[in-house]
Amino acid sequence: MTPQPTTPLVPFVPVEPDADWETIRARVMDGLARAVPDAWSDHNPVDPGVTLAEAAAFGLADLHYRVAERHFDAWPLEVRGWEPDADRSQHATLPQGSLRAIASALASSRPTSAAVLEPAIRACASAADASALMAKDPWSAAFAVSRRPAVIALMRARLVRQVAQEQAHIVAEAVAAQRGSTDPVAVRDARAAAELVGMLPLWEEEIVALVRRERRRLTQEALVARLAEVRAATATTAPAIRDALARDGLGPAEVEIAMAAGPQPPDLVPEDLEDSKGRTQVWPPHPIQTLTCEPVTAEDYARRARAHSGVRRAWAVPGRLTGVAWNGLPVGPPPAPVPVDPIAPAITLVVEPQAGPPADPAAFLRAVFRKAIGPEAGMPFPDWRMAVNAVGPRRVICDEVGAGLLEERRVLVRGTLVTGIGVDRAALVNAVRARISAFFAVGRPESRPPAPERTVDGPWPWNDQPQGWTPGAAIRLTEVVEAIMADTAVQGVEDLGMKLEGGPEFRTLAHGSLDLPGNAVPMLADADCLRVRFALVTECGDA
Repeated sequence: MTPQPTTPLVPFVPVEPDADWETIRARVMDGLARAVPDAWSDHNPVDPGVTLAEAAAFGLADLHYRVAERHFDAWPLEVRGWEPDADRSQHATLPQGSLRAIASALASSRPTSAAVLEPAIRACASAADASALMAKDPWSAAFAVSRRPAVIALMRARLVRQVAQEQAHIVAEAVAAQRGSTDPVAVRDARAAAELVGMLPLWEEEIVALVRRERRRLTQEALVARLAEVRAATATTAPAIRDALARDGLGPAEVEIAMAAGPQPPDLVPEDLEDSKGRTQVWPPHPIQTLTCEPVTAEDYARRARAHSGVRRAWAVPGRLTGVAWNGLPVGPPPAPVPVDPIAPAITLVVEPQAGPPADPAAFLRAVFRKAIGPEAGMPFPDWRMAVNAVGPRRVICDEVGAGLLEERRVLVRGTLVTGIGVDRAALVNAVRARISAFFAVGRPESRPPAPERTVDGPWPWNDQPQGWTPGAAIRLTEVVEAIMADTAVQGVEDLGMKLEGGPEFRTLAHGSLDLPGNAVPMLADADCLRVRFALVTECGDA
């Protein structure tokens, strides 16, 4: 016998930002060691907290693997959470707590074993006949009435899967023959199923399920073919795209859900993608459901704020800062109704407008807030007696989130530039000031967001953050020295100091850094505090 060639196993190598279990575990443990060094000192594998962290890391790594394997090309039609239970599959659901009892009754050593029951159920001409069989001895004593539909489905499962795989072409031909009809999708499916009755060794409801399965495969292909159109849909083009999807064989509910493939679907609100209890009907949840489907991170809020057309950049920074609170009320010093508290367990969305300071800052911030969070900023205290199941507020994870405008705080830089004889004093000062201004504008490397690689495939939107200083990040004096010394004409810097314009005193190298308010970025002040000293000799003390 000729040995068959073996297929080599190719290990799964995650692509950033995905990671394998060991990488995630190391990141989690490093974060725990830094976040709770005093309250939790035992980071050994035997610690129960470490075990829980490792289990969470495994679950996250598994999700990374699954998401990488499934590219969500046909999202959101793949997981049909909006369908009634009866239409999702031909299988019945095992009643809760019945698994052990059913398994015991089907054990091979019993007269009610699966080896005996499966051929008998297969031979039944209909589900009614199978139910009648289960009502007789010895099956009636072995299986409670509530468990019998599940047992019948289990006994038919192998036959249904076999026919689905081996006769897939026959089912596909019957469904394709109906695609040119103008009748509703349900009518076309019923005709295709009727043609297959007698051709396949299955019950009528099982054939209906296979027809439904084939048509859903086709509808997913239809969505993928029009994915670019759906993602680019506007209020003007959406009706034509909906009509085209319907002509491609999608039913009304499928058309509605398919339009959720766009990052900002026209005329679609979170309630359209959730059931009456607020549970998502598409998975993964759409970005517009960010506030109703956990987990929600601070960066989620910032990305949603950046989706506002009037916002250039947005950050989520800790603390309650000047602006508006989650309920739209002003935040500020007394007598503002909501006090400023930089160390409060709150988040402030610091936003930079696209076109300069807005005429009405509070109104602008409320508009950004409604985009990022929900309707609370426009209707902070609704009368809940006026309506049942009102759509707002939708902030269900209890985050206290506010919004504030980005501030530019002018920084005075004082110091003496050491240079050589013959250097133009004014030109040198202007060049150094330009370097400091550029450093303040771009920010240090670790504060700049990395360029996205677009390696993660899925429905989540990309609202990239332009480069710039992170609000509240302290200015390290050594980095200012580096910016100054990048000019080859500068041989050294003496007595460097910085302070905020109007501040009490200069901070020097001995202090290390100059702190900024949480909602502010630095800007070099107009005042010229730089002096130039010409080095007459080149010695270590002059550099």
